[in-house]
Amino acid sequence: MSIDHAPYLSTLSRRGLVGLAAVAAGTTLLPGPRATAAGVAVRTGDPFVEWLDRHATPVRTSPRGPLDDLTPLRRTVRDAAVVGLGESAHGTHTQFALKHRVARYLVEELGFRTIAWEESWGSGVVLDRYVRGDGTDARTAVGQAPFRLRSQAMLDLVRWMREFNRGRPDWDLVRFLGADVLELRALQYDEIERFAAAVVPDRLPRVRELLGALALRGTPQEHLVWYKYRLTEDERQPLVAAARELHEMVRDAAASRAARRRRAAVDPDDAVLHAFALLGFYESGSAAGVRDDLRDRYVAGVVTAWHERTGHRIVYSAANAHVAAAERMVIEFPPDPPARRRLAGGLLRAGFGAGYVAVGTVFDHGDVLTGWEVDGGPRVYTVPPSSPSFADALLGRARLGDYLIDLRRGGPAEVRERLDGPASLRIMSSAYDSARDEHYAQHLPSWRAGFDALLHVRTVTATQLVQAAGGRSRRRRG
Repeated sequence: MSIDHAPYLSTLSRRGLVGLAAVAAGTTLLPGPRATAAGVAVRTGDPFVEWLDRHATPVRTSPRGPLDDLTPLRRTVRDAAVVGLGESAHGTHTQFALKHRVARYLVEELGFRTIAWEESWGSGVVLDRYVRGDGTDARTAVGQAPFRLRSQAMLDLVRWMREFNRGRPDWDLVRFLGADVLELRALQYDEIERFAAAVVPDRLPRVRELLGALALRGTPQEHLVWYKYRLTEDERQPLVAAARELHEMVRDAAASRAARRRRAAVDPDDAVLHAFALLGFYESGSAAGVRDDLRDRYVAGVVTAWHERTGHRIVYSAANAHVAAAERMVIEFPPDPPARRRLAGGLLRAGFGAGYVAVGTVFDHGDVLTGWEVDGGPRVYTVPPSSPSFADALLGRARLGDYLIDLRRGGPAEVRERLDGPASLRIMSSAYDSARDEHYAQHLPSWRAGFDALLHVRTVTATQLVQAAGGRSRRRRG
């Protein structure tokens, strides 16, 4: 299959794409020599770095091989229902591969049975059906994902999931969940109509009328641009109302005796989530939705509904900003001004309490594939070691290059004070300008308010896009 890697249109804004949330200011880091690239210990005189050198445990970044290096995660995760697994940049193969490795550990060793990703519900359904053994080719399934996830790392992940599931009973299959509502897929429309035809045929004309009003205008990416950037708020409101009516109709039909009595071709729970995600797209993309961070409320809602439906322990993979457990944060993405928002991780912590554990992933330097919203499409950017204003710089001074550190571990008073104080982490999404590196930031009220543990990688390589048949993947070096 040939996969199109055409970039997002340049009219997309970073705030519109990420829908992030926030509260605090940066932290000042003490100057001192860095560890060498080989990871040789360097005396810093900084109690925090010395604490890191005592308690950090080395990790391997390849998803393959024995998982013994991740045994310390058992103490971090404990009996959590949901583990948020973050990344500081969309566009690195290394962070994705490490997250694949962690997901393997949580599934194989701790019994997690859903891997949720920061990708749209509709494309996630295609991947879920693939990993459960339908006849879809892996490249075809991954080709349904957003551009940045059409990668070799995603292929590796879903192929491993399918192989893990081979021969297992239905109740013990690992599932894939698209937890986001940023884009829509035709599958949602088709299956809502089929569900209504089977369960509430008398309401089918109205269902078709609503689906027609909400129909995709072009590709999912073109529809996103049309809705969020071409319509006025007055033009959006009737669509929000139509999506809400449709969701209520599907929800009520799924709870009816007819749904229980008839063997519908579409699972009632799937139909409800199809309609819920469709409503989430339209409502979160309105002016009020952007202002109130409704996208992340829907993400938390999808994850929570899936947990209630399946009883699964869930790995939720997304950007560090979406995963962080802080109630609020401040997020910066140049050229947009800093924004104070509340994101999915904070909502999941509020809902699950200690049953939600947040693990962030950061890196020191390397290559990142980004620029999805820039004319000409994504390209590889070389990212330098972070500014001293970032916590990443302090983490990069540890003896180990690739490691796990549990932030809840005890330590000297100076270390506890640092961990309970504000922290700024570097974070990149769909664009990057090295001249403004220190402004791509996630400002947390404290290290521990944001994350229970951090994974640190010394050097990252760029995402490897799946190549179109007979051609080269479209990426340039910036």
